[in-house]
Amino acid sequence: MLLTNPEHSAQTSIEGLAYASLRSQVREDLSKDREFLKSLVKTLESAPPKSPLTYGALSIIVNLTQYRPTQSEEQKRMNQLKAYANAAGKLQSDTLNDDDRVTERCKRVFEAGVTPVLVTHSKNGSAASLSLIISIIYSLSRTPSLRGPLAQQGAVRLLIAAWTALPETAPSNEARRTAAQGLARILISTNPILVFGGTNPTPMSTAIRPLTSILLPDPNAETRDLLPTFEALMALTNLASTDDDTRHAIVRIAWEDVEELLLSSNPRVTTAAVELVCNIVQSPSETIALFGIDGSNGDKKSVAKAQNRLKILVALADAEDVATRSAAGGALASLTAHESIVKAIALRQRGPEIVLGLCTDENEDLRHRGVFVVCNMVMADGDAGKVAREKLRAAGAVEKLTECAKASRRREVLEIAVQAIKALLEQN
Repeated sequence: MLLTNPEHSAQTSIEGLAYASLRSQVREDLSKDREFLKSLVKTLESAPPKSPLTYGALSIIVNLTQYRPTQSEEQKRMNQLKAYANAAGKLQSDTLNDDDRVTERCKRVFEAGVTPVLVTHSKNGSAASLSLIISIIYSLSRTPSLRGPLAQQGAVRLLIAAWTALPETAPSNEARRTAAQGLARILISTNPILVFGGTNPTPMSTAIRPLTSILLPDPNAETRDLLPTFEALMALTNLASTDDDTRHAIVRIAWEDVEELLLSSNPRVTTAAVELVCNIVQSPSETIALFGIDGSNGDKKSVAKAQNRLKILVALADAEDVATRSAAGGALASLTAHESIVKAIALRQRGPEIVLGLCTDENEDLRHRGVFVVCNMVMADGDAGKVAREKLRAAGAVEKLTECAKASRRREVLEIAVQAIKALLEQN
């Protein structure tokens, strides 16, 4: 009916399909019908804003693209117990709703040209329709190969505008978090300069507040989901790779939460937070503001905070997780360009031992970061360099750097290690 007589039967057809597509087999059949998908998108495109036809068409697309909710381990165990109680013996999952099947359906819906139509409807639709549009974009963004095309077709601006337009109170708060997470996924996999450039650029800073809003877990959720936190950190890290203005905006808006996440009990979240810090301290002004401990960044309270931040980063350079050590080593490589920070690391208990530990790690990338940090320290001018050389010599730096040089195959690691050894042997 929708294909042959859309002018007279579109409304009733859409309503019937919105209900029927709650069944997984119907979803699968509809998604494989290219002619139907094109007709559905065309119907949505011509549907009046805030109309039942619009809401019904969006509902069908939501059903086609919706993934099963992620379950915690406790929820999985409870479902298993329920299955045994029902004498089922084991859970009989619907394979048509497996993630792989849904991903294929999402690709087919995207290929039908739905994104530009969603962008248009998002500008004039109701709050209910906007929530459905967010849900669709969120599902599409789960597929990495679709993220670039989604950005090109306006999904980033759509999600930022939707997050801004929806109120923070329930029930819209959940839609706002969904919009922010969809935005994070797209920005993880795309070049921010390309996304926010063009003839009608959107300021990159407009993405920071939505991403910051999901850094901490939803306090109203029954289970603590750290995936939005992890994805938001990765997206902010990508943004922080661009320019100092963006880094400053991230520090101004998000730093308090980022600093808290450095001490997360989840290693992946900690690593992502340290990687963000690593990109932030590429800005000299942010380095001094956050880690300057010579008094130039304010009063004694600010200096104490800076010392504590440095203490945390040095400790993370000795973490069990390789990725965390690598990110912390990268941050220290930037921080040790400043004399006051060099001296603070040298005087910190186990500070020299930890940076030398990077130099003797089995991972060559970590050795590269380690020798870079040590070289910065021993080549520092004035009292900072003198103190650093004394403390590093006492920690066996010459022997450990020699060991690093022998173990390394990369020329840049060898050259930096030799340079550091010379400084340790020649200078007081």
